[in-house]
Amino acid sequence: MVSHDVSEETPSTTLLVARLHVDLCRLASAICTSRCTARAAL
Repeated sequence: MVSHDVSEETPSTTLLVARLHVDLCRLASAICTSRCTARAAL
């Protein structure tokens, strides 16, 4: 009988998703900041 308990994998998956979310937020912030700075310079 095979157990499909994934409770051991859940924390690492959640951590991976959280890190990806943070990276995407930082990237979006950097893009927005560079665009806003470029517009202000015009």
